[in-house]
Formats: sequence, C-alpha cells, structure tokens
Amino acid sequence: MSLRGKWLLFKTQHSQLKQQMQQAFLQPSRQNRAVVPQKFPESIVTKEREVFGGRILTAGSGAPLPQHVILFHGGAYTMQGTTGHRKLMVAMIQQANLRVSYVDYPLVPEATVDQTVTFAMNAYEYLRAQYPDDQFFLMGDSAGGGLALTVLQQLQEHQEPLPAGTILVSPWTDLSMMNPDLNVAAKHDPFLTLATLKKIGYRYAGDHPVTDPIVSPIYGNFDDLGPIMLYYGTNELLWADDQRLLQKLETASGTPFTAHVMKSMLHDYILWPELPESKKTFKEIKQFILTGELE
Repeated sequence: MSLRGKWLLFKTQHSQLKQQMQQAFLQPSRQNRAVVPQKFPESIVTKEREVFGGRILTAGSGAPLPQHVILFHGGAYTMQGTTGHRKLMVAMIQQANLRVSYVDYPLVPEATVDQTVTFAMNAYEYLRAQYPDDQFFLMGDSAGGGLALTVLQQLQEHQEPLPAGTILVSPWTDLSMMNPDLNVAAKHDPFLTLATLKKIGYRYAGDHPVTDPIVSPIYGNFDDLGPIMLYYGTNELLWADDQRLLQKLETASGTPFTAHVMKSMLHDYILWPELPESKKTFKEIKQFILTGELE
C-alpha cells in the first residue's frame, strides 16, 4: 500500500466521515451539480439530454476514438455523481481520447429498481442508436457497478447486443446484505455501514424480493457476459460479497475476467485519482478499453 493510501486510510478512520456518509445516503441532496457541462474543461465537448425520465451527459474531445464508456455512478442508489466521477471522466477523455456518457439514473427515494433499471437499459439502447459506429464499454463503481452488471445480465437474457467489455469497481451486487461475513468486513470500512445499506437495499427493491437478480445481480446468470474487469479493496464492507462475486466469475462459462483485489484499499478508491493505486487501476482500465484485451 502506498504512503498516500496509508495516509488516506488513517485520515478517514479518524474522522466523522462514516456518520456524514450515512446521513448523506439517507437524506440525499438533489442540489449536487458536480457532473454538469459547465464544470468540464473548455476543451471538452459535452452534449446533455433529458430523456426517459433521467439525464445523459456525453463528453469527449472534438475527435474522440470509437471507444465509448457508459458510466454508471456510485452513491448507494440515493446520491448523484460526485466531483470524483467528473474527474474520472475528464481523465478518460484527456488521457485516452475516449467518449464517455454519464448516466444520471433515477434514485431512491423517488424511484425504485423498476424505474432505475428501465432507464439504464433505455440509455444503453439510446446511446447505441446515437453512436452506431462506437464500441461500447460499461463501467460502474459501487452501486453503479451493481447496476452495470444488472444491465449486462439483462442484455444477455434478452439476447441484445452486449458491450465490448465491462469494468466493475467495488460493485454492490447483493443488496440483501445477508452474508454473515459482512459483519467482520464492516469493522474495517471507514465509509459504509451495514444497517444503512440494508435499509437502502430494501427501499430500492420496491415490490421485488431483495434477492431478485434485477435488484441483486449476484443472484443472476454469469454465463456469456463477455470480458469483465473487477477491482475491489480489502478494507471495504463489500469485500465479503465481492469475494462471492469473484467465485461466480470463476465458475461462469463464456465470461473471461480479471480480478484485482487491492490490499488495504478503501471502498471506491478510484475516486481519489491521486492515489498511486488509482493511477495503476486507471492505466489498466484504459489499456483494456483501448485494446479490448484483458491482462
């Protein structure tokens, strides 16, 4: 673990961040303007659309490569995207000349899984129609990682065209939070709490069982999903379920993958772009998207 990573871990463990995060999850603001056209550098071309009851913001250079990342942001299905998500988009555009579409999907408590997944599926089909010559990749962090996996499974189930690849960072894939190993993992996470995520998970599920694969994709089919890159840290609550996700990938057919278990890393560490671990992860993700090949 890098010195910068150790300092971030120490700082978060000795702060009020956990309490602040739980309050933000349970009482989310809708005034967040972190991922809007005005916040991007002038050199980046943006196109914003309000469609299907949500918003899609596509950003790129004047002449991007055909690789196109569809980004599903994290935030426990209750919070909008953050400055970290915008910085991630800018890095992908400036360092790899990718086109990136940020999917601002419906959130809890205004919506449940039915509205969220429907919007995400519509957004995927809409972007494919808008950019027919692009090569698409799904990418999601935390709740966005779970949503990306749900979309992937739904596409496969309905025999729709799959993306060229999928990137999952600290994905939240089992909203039931019933895994007993989570009780141990929770002690090491300076951000997330078991009780809060369980409460949100049941709200997000709406009329569905929380173990329905459309809510919790870890219970879905993992065969024939195409290449997947998985990243998660050992200092996060979701580590215990990400271990289960890894086992699902290992036994799946037609789903090549690489998994990177980041020692002592925090949940969603990639949103701290200056961490050496985040830079390494970004470099590997960039290589995957540009070449289409797993390590």
